[in-house]
Amino acid sequence: SKMTGHPLILFFLLLIQSPPSQPLSLSRSSSSSEKNLNDISKTFDSTILQRYACTRFQPSSSPSTILRARQCLEISQRSPSSFNAQPYRAVLVSSTAAKEQLSKYCLGRNRDRVLESDCTVVFLNDYECGRDWRRWDGLFAPPSSSTMTQKPSQKTTNKWALRKLKTLILLFSSGYPLPRIIRAPFSFFVRLAFSFVSVVTRRKLLLPSLVNAETWSVKNTMLFAMTYMLACTSRGLATCPMEGFNVGGVRKVLGVGRRFGVPLIVSTGVPYRKDGGVGVDSDDDGEDDV
Repeated sequence: SKMTGHPLILFFLLLIQSPPSQPLSLSRSSSSSEKNLNDISKTFDSTILQRYACTRFQPSSSPSTILRARQCLEISQRSPSSFNAQPYRAVLVSSTAAKEQLSKYCLGRNRDRVLESDCTVVFLNDYECGRDWRRWDGLFAPPSSSTMTQKPSQKTTNKWALRKLKTLILLFSSGYPLPRIIRAPFSFFVRLAFSFVSVVTRRKLLLPSLVNAETWSVKNTMLFAMTYMLACTSRGLATCPMEGFNVGGVRKVLGVGRRFGVPLIVSTGVPYRKDGGVGVDSDDDGEDDV
C-alpha cells in the first residue's frame, strides 16, 4: 500500500491512462485529407462519366454560354504539352455569320451542329512551332525579379539552358522554321539518321524515336482539346468533337495559312431537349455521324 503512493508510480499510471493528444490531431487531419481526396476523385469521376458527344444542340447564341466556353479555353491552357511548347491555337466561332461560313465546309449533320450550337471551337495544330522563338523566351525565361539578383554565371547558365531547350523542341517537334519544300526532307533525314544510329548500335546508344511535325503537333493539340471538353462538362455545357470537314475550307474561313492543320472542331452549347423534358434527343434521320 505504501508503494502505490510513490510519486514515480503515480506519474507512470497517469502517463498510461491519459491518451496522447498529438496522434488524435494527426488522425483527424489525415481523415479530413482523405475526405478531400475522395471528394475530388468523385467530382473528377462525375465529370468523366457525364461527358458525351452531343449530337443535337438547342438552337441558341447565348452570351453567357459563350462566356463559359471562353473560360473553359482559358483554363485549358493548363493542359500539358511537350516541353510546354504549346504548338496549337484555338479559334472560337460564335457569330451567326461566321457559323454560317464555317458550316459550308462541314459534312453531313456536322453542318447543323455548327449552326445550332452556341459556338464552335476550331483547334489548330502548328506544323512550324519553331517560328515561335520569341514566345518561347517569355514562356521559359526566369521571372524578372529573380533575374535582377542572379550572378553573371547564373545568367549565362540560364541562357545556355534556354538554347538547349529550344534545340530539343526543334528536334522532337520537327517544326523547323524553314520553307516547306526544305523542312519536310530535312526533318525526314534527321529522323532517318536517328533511327539508323539506334539500329546500328542495337539500341546501346539510346536515342529518342522522332516523329514528323504533324504527328507531334496533333498529339499535343488533342490534349488541349480534351481538357477543353472536360472543362465544358464541369460547367454544364455539352460538346461534340467532329472531324468531318474540309480543312482547306476551314482555313479559308478563319484566314489562317498552311502552317496550321485542323485536327478537329468542337461544337459547344446546350443539348436539345424534347418537349422541354430532361431527355437528350439524338439524331432521328438515320445519318451516320462523321
